[in-house]
Amino acid sequence: MNADAVPSADWESAGTRAARHPEDGRAGRTKTALREAMVALVLEQGYDAVSVEAVVERAAVTRAAFAAHFGTKERLLNAVVDEFAETVAIAFEDADVEIEGGRLSVLLEQARRSHDVLAIIVRGEGDGEPLRRFARRIAEVLAEDFDDEMLEAGTTPRADRHLAISMWAAGLTAAVGWFIDAGEGADPAKVAGEVNAIAEHGWAWAAGRGTAST
Repeated sequence: MNADAVPSADWESAGTRAARHPEDGRAGRTKTALREAMVALVLEQGYDAVSVEAVVERAAVTRAAFAAHFGTKERLLNAVVDEFAETVAIAFEDADVEIEGGRLSVLLEQARRSHDVLAIIVRGEGDGEPLRRFARRIAEVLAEDFDDEMLEAGTTPRADRHLAISMWAAGLTAAVGWFIDAGEGADPAKVAGEVNAIAEHGWAWAAGRGTAST
């Protein structure tokens, strides 16, 4: 993972986005079936091998219904990622920063509950677009935190704001990928604590070459 996973455009405050309302009715069930079919097929075959026909067949819906709701498999995959990213962002925003591991532990818990979607994101399916979309949404939440901390402390950034937020978001996304690969034995709070310590004290400390700053 690298900072290029997050575009350098201005991020809007995460709080300015309204939470999505759950879909219901026939249209909602159709969209859910298509999203679930897309996730399953991408995991089985890889994004490039998945056809619209296969998605429609797996979801047990008509091609006309697919066209009405999404139109292309690219839009369908983006919808899957955007819905998940919004759920994670809301949980991330609302989390108590004082809990063990901080907000990152909440993100890792979400990763455990939604392993399939995160696997698609972190392994770069769809030419990496899901990864970029997810990282961008996380960056929006981090940007709000970054600005709030500067405002509270009365400081100005020592490094470029976009660069700092990009690296922060890319680091969190990489941590999620590691957590997924680590399997059920990984403890979210412990992993989050280690990631936060590395972010605070640096790589030399992580490698045992330095001492934690006070």
